[in-house]
Amino acid sequence: MKNCLIISNGVISDFQKIKNNLKAHYGLDKDTLVITADGAVSLCRDMDICPDIIIGDMDSAEKNDIEHFTHLNKKIEILEFPKNKDESDTQLAIDYAVKKDCRQIIIIGALGNRIDHTLANIFNMFSENYNGIDLKIIDESFEISVLRKSAGIYGSAGKKISIFSMTPYTFFINTEGLKYKLKNEKLLFSPIRGLSNTFTGNIAEIDFSEGILLIVKEI
Repeated sequence: MKNCLIISNGVISDFQKIKNNLKAHYGLDKDTLVITADGAVSLCRDMDICPDIIIGDMDSAEKNDIEHFTHLNKKIEILEFPKNKDESDTQLAIDYAVKKDCRQIIIIGALGNRIDHTLANIFNMFSENYNGIDLKIIDESFEISVLRKSAGIYGSAGKKISIFSMTPYTFFINTEGLKYKLKNEKLLFSPIRGLSNTFTGNIAEIDFSEGILLIVKEI
């Protein structure tokens, strides 16, 4: 399975912690495809990560940051799109990774002070175009993912996990490995009942139907 790391132009407050998380939890290596979305090229420079692809409309990327990496890597690709477009730069990066047959895609820098951009990056994950893709957003402390079918979620005892129904409701057949269990009942889109559950072991088994879930767990 080919891996991809996407750096989006949001907020990263602890570069070393992000890099430690990537190394410890996500199996990224020297063969990982690294894509930076527009102005996030500056974050790549701060993290000392050389991208393979710089993609976007280039309205926020600094010329000196781009030149820094083109001098380091002559094979770097720069894919420039029109400013008037339907996709966000992060979405362009995900689409490109999927086109390159990446099946695990980790996004950093997707959260930040622009709440509209943060929501757009999260909502991107629900696109039907990404069915079958292991797509995650991470920051220094949390991982965000989408669950479309029953699965086990790995974690650690005592760590937090929040479960949100992104459809009008999700029917839970059963859960195991969580402090607050759901069994033969609906989790509604609202009110937000699934906030701040807790792992009781190293895996939470989530058996559900009739819905799609957003999972936010502590790393």
